[in-house]
Amino acid sequence: MLRAINTLVSALSPVGVRLFVCLLVATVGIADFATGREISFSIFYTIPVAIGSWYAGRRFGIFVCSLSALTWLASDVSSGFTFSHPAVPFWNAGVRLGFFVIISHLLDRLHGSLDLLASRAQRDDLTGMLNARAFKQSIQTLFDLAGRHGRPLALGYLDLDGFKDVNDRLGHTTGDEVLKAVASAVVTRLRASDLGGRLGGDEFAILLPETDLAGARAFFTRLHAGLVDLAGRNRWPVGFSIGVAVFHPPAMSPDDAIRVADGLMYQVKSSGKNAILFEEQGLKE
Repeated sequence: MLRAINTLVSALSPVGVRLFVCLLVATVGIADFATGREISFSIFYTIPVAIGSWYAGRRFGIFVCSLSALTWLASDVSSGFTFSHPAVPFWNAGVRLGFFVIISHLLDRLHGSLDLLASRAQRDDLTGMLNARAFKQSIQTLFDLAGRHGRPLALGYLDLDGFKDVNDRLGHTTGDEVLKAVASAVVTRLRASDLGGRLGGDEFAILLPETDLAGARAFFTRLHAGLVDLAGRNRWPVGFSIGVAVFHPPAMSPDDAIRVADGLMYQVKSSGKNAILFEEQGLKE
């Protein structure tokens, strides 16, 4: 049942979700009025309250709480039942509103906590970048789009030279500062459509959609210069080896593409370090 509701609501637009929830309140209210006071519909009012709070946010959730309480009040007043005091139905409506608001608040907090946990599961704890698993999952969609439309993209693999010496000589605290500074330098240069991730240790990956060789050269040359300047200003004894593969269009899987960029990075390592090596893949004759 919950899976069916999730599938239905997820397929709706934000406006559609709100209309659907209001329709649920109206449906429950009509059924409540039609069956009279002998049959309780209290639990059914919590359904639109829960859906509205979960899928449309706190403000709309409060609106649904109020709408449900008022609908229930209208059903009570129009039922013809004689209360011991005219204020009784209004008191009941206030209590119900409080009950609905508590449910809405708890669901909103739960939803926020789950979103936070999901975000943390995709992020590297130290740098805040995508972790290796999330990065590989995210680039799959971009590879599929690039392949479908025949557009180029560039994948860079960055490794810090001499990072082990930083940890050994200056301590792991300084090593963490270096990694965070490098990650920040990468992220600040990314476009909204770009992706950056820490694949582990001192290795980072960067994906640039809609980027040919000229665009990749411009981006990674500026990035490398900025990183070298960053290390120099802080007197960190590190360099930056980068392998960049440009795909036209990407005919291989993301895992294979990462291995290609990683291989280019190791070529830089073996030929002097602290430089960039570019290579085009899949370029038609």
